[in-house]
Amino acid sequence: MIPLLIQFAEASRFLTGQVPRDSHRRRGLRVWIACVLATLLFLPSMAFATTFLRWTQTSGAGMSSGASQSNGSFVNQYNASTSLNSVLSQGFVEQIRDGLVEQTVDYRVSLHTATLLFSNESDDRTNNAFVIHSNGQADWYSGITGSGKVGLRFDFFSQGGGFGTPEAVALSLTSPHVQPDVVDPLAAEVKRLHYNEVYDVWMSEGAGVRTFTDQYNQLQQGIAAGSLPDGTPAQFSLGWAEPGFGNDLNTDGNLDVGEAQFTFDLTASDSFVITRAQDNGKRSALGFTAEGFFGGQPVPEPTTALLIGMGLVALGIRAQGL
Repeated sequence: MIPLLIQFAEASRFLTGQVPRDSHRRRGLRVWIACVLATLLFLPSMAFATTFLRWTQTSGAGMSSGASQSNGSFVNQYNASTSLNSVLSQGFVEQIRDGLVEQTVDYRVSLHTATLLFSNESDDRTNNAFVIHSNGQADWYSGITGSGKVGLRFDFFSQGGGFGTPEAVALSLTSPHVQPDVVDPLAAEVKRLHYNEVYDVWMSEGAGVRTFTDQYNQLQQGIAAGSLPDGTPAQFSLGWAEPGFGNDLNTDGNLDVGEAQFTFDLTASDSFVITRAQDNGKRSALGFTAEGFFGGQPVPEPTTALLIGMGLVALGIRAQGL
């Protein structure tokens, strides 16, 4: 680390004209700068995807305890007695690409269906909740009995229009970003994403289109569309892969949350209903993101860093007369 800092200091002196033109070190600095540029050039292959959704809650249902947050996350719980169509969370969501905000819309998430929910303890409420974390990522935790049903509705609107003008947003589904028990110690961990768990998706924008970012074949890509609990036909259904998928790091044949690397990518729509029913999955979880972003912390666009670096080097070369 120290030699790298010394080289960086030398390069800084070089670029600012503090190293004489006839210095023996100029050749070495040129080589070092070339290595830096090559490193920046290959950084994109090592970075997370840079398109993601950042959710900001302005109001929500909160927790049964009366609190709105737990461990820095906004937790919006529901149970079987929560009135259907109740708004669980609302605010605005930004689609960010390469560090720039491409689109900002208002959102509302409401309870569509909730019967025979599952919880291990009476205070284990966060296993049925819509949650927005401190970094702006959003997850839905759900727990149902073998014949239970649950669903959320997502509506998007032009920002600042009082939730009156629908606006389409491209939404992608992925594995949860954060485990429920990390958010709330009273909640239970989602140990695996079982292939019997199936989410049915309805979109307001006609048939719509869905694609996959699924390099490890962790999704059932040929699954037939089912229906919502109220009988409405779904456009798509999302199911986890059966044993034999890739990235099974602990070789137990289960798609553990930490192993899941996929997105289920939907074309833009102003409303989505996402449900699960009678799947014997008990606790499950789903994340909401943008195409190809699997979680973690978004990083700056590497190409920007490359262009800045090239500009600095060009100025230095011009100043030194190389």
